[in-house]
Amino acid sequence: MMSLRNQIKELTSSSLESLNIDFEQIRVYVTCRRIAFLIEGISEKQRDSVVLKKGPSAKIAYQDGKPTKALLGFLRSNGADESEITVKNGYVYLEKQVKGSRSEDVVRNVFISVISKLRFSKSMKWGSGKHEFIRPVKWINAMFNDHIVEFSCFEKSSGNTLFGHPHHNRTRKLQHARDYVEQMKSLDVLVDFDERKRIIVDQLKKIEDEHELKIHKDMDLIAKTADMTEWPAAVVGNFKDIYLTLPQELITVTIKHHLSGFTAERNGQLTRTFIIFADKPEADLENSVVHGYENVVNARLEDARYYLNLDLKHTLEEFTEKLKEIVFQESLGTLYDKVTRAKRIATNIAKSLSLPLEKVSRAAELSKSDIATHVVYEFPELQGTIGRIYALKSGEDADVATALEEQYSENPPGILGSIVGIADRIDTIVGNFAVGNIPSGSKDPFGLRSKADTIFRICVLKKWDLDIWSFMQQDSVLLPCDTDLSAVSDFMKSRFYAFLTNEQRIPFDVARTVLHLWNQPFRGIHAATSILKIKGSKDFQELVVGFERVHNITKSFESTEYDGSLFQKDAEKDLLNQFICTKPLVIEALEKLDYDQALLKLIELKPHIDRYFDEVFVMVNQEDIRRNRLAFLKDIDSLFMKVGDLTQLSQEYT
Repeated sequence: MMSLRNQIKELTSSSLESLNIDFEQIRVYVTCRRIAFLIEGISEKQRDSVVLKKGPSAKIAYQDGKPTKALLGFLRSNGADESEITVKNGYVYLEKQVKGSRSEDVVRNVFISVISKLRFSKSMKWGSGKHEFIRPVKWINAMFNDHIVEFSCFEKSSGNTLFGHPHHNRTRKLQHARDYVEQMKSLDVLVDFDERKRIIVDQLKKIEDEHELKIHKDMDLIAKTADMTEWPAAVVGNFKDIYLTLPQELITVTIKHHLSGFTAERNGQLTRTFIIFADKPEADLENSVVHGYENVVNARLEDARYYLNLDLKHTLEEFTEKLKEIVFQESLGTLYDKVTRAKRIATNIAKSLSLPLEKVSRAAELSKSDIATHVVYEFPELQGTIGRIYALKSGEDADVATALEEQYSENPPGILGSIVGIADRIDTIVGNFAVGNIPSGSKDPFGLRSKADTIFRICVLKKWDLDIWSFMQQDSVLLPCDTDLSAVSDFMKSRFYAFLTNEQRIPFDVARTVLHLWNQPFRGIHAATSILKIKGSKDFQELVVGFERVHNITKSFESTEYDGSLFQKDAEKDLLNQFICTKPLVIEALEKLDYDQALLKLIELKPHIDRYFDEVFVMVNQEDIRRNRLAFLKDIDSLFMKVGDLTQLSQEYT
């Protein structure tokens, strides 16, 4: 409901601003049964304003400097005289000073505006079917201080009758808007989301202390519980001993998935105890409530045990074969096809890292086997975890089993999980682009942006100097349909920029400098870090200016094949000799990922580049001389670009 709270706050703020009403703050209260917002510090009246009303064009409004009938009619219809007229952009405008009305008289428009503009992912109709909202509207309360703001909406008239928790079904008249929160509390409704969360956390802590437990405090589940209840009250129950033989993750997810409940451990071991929050005052909880929850939990755990036992009758290889019956995406084949492609990419990644192939190949082969299991079908959030559990039960290597779970992590601890995760994400990105599932704006249904970011993150954290682009090209060949690889490249480049600036905190200009190194993210980070360290030095700043001259003149030239014997002037021979000495040293430094040293060596070229452009005219009429000089400069440009596109910094230094 966080998005709903934000939506209400933004709509209320913009509505007040459009009405020229000042305020101090807006408090939004949303529960599973009611929506409320409280505007604090609201001004007594609107701000005075100036209204411009457009009239006829100046050519029509005046003739020989005198008002025409058209202008006089415009003035008459608006009760104005000629002194209030201004001419702007060839048109007559009436400028009227408007005194602000009392806020109390216009605030009803705020309520109506906010209610009518709220948008939900799913809405429903009721009654006559004329209106749509997230749920049928039962009542509307609207107050300005101690007065009812009268209006109608959803065929309901506003009032000041508060309806309490349905458990007691009590009502009360609200005497003043400022008393809303406390009055609702007296009716057993906590309208403040943060207060409900705090109470849930406090109750969990109290249970931990009383029962000597460590509760698995899932913050998302705490927030969900706060959204689902208006008066959260903890219910402590115990499931049957027999279910403790189930995998801990299966127990926890079963209770969380079906009942939004919490599990607990003692001395590192999962216990039978679970905690579920009822929506009623604690004093009203009967023993039957606890027994009811225990019966439901036991029934759900019995279902989980049944699915687990069904699965354990089969091997992981059998589940892998079943992937042939599950479509990955139309035009991209089955999940089995996807696994086959990812396995090829994973083994190629392992080869490039000089790692043993057997475990990587096995982990990739089994990577999606658990998707075909009964347990994952019932509990999709256990995908990967069940793969690990079943792999261990089948006697698979521990590293392989762990990889089946870690492949989904945004920062996998292990090597196998990281490799399989990269390969799988590469196939997902390239495949989705092949069938036109390309992220745009806020839409990214297949999470391709996150997958790209994770690829970069793994490479950087694992310190792997991988060429991601080469693996994407390999994957595109394996797909059953064509891929626009240029679109994939543009997408990955944009994600690398976001990764550098958002996650790595690299300044925008430096990020642009190394953007072309997106395919080798670990190198890109090294280059960015080195440039960031040296970019303030005078020598580097002068080098950037010199490199820009080289880069600009060779921008549309591709060849780096040149003949040094054709050089005529001392300046170009001098630069050639220096370049011949410098180039291997720069390349050697780059092979060692020593970008600091590479930059220092490039700086040594600076005076020679300056002399070259002072004494050599590149674009001579003689074609062979011109092309030879351009090819030489293109070779210099290519060497610089291995470090970074320094022209992205030139604006700062020129």
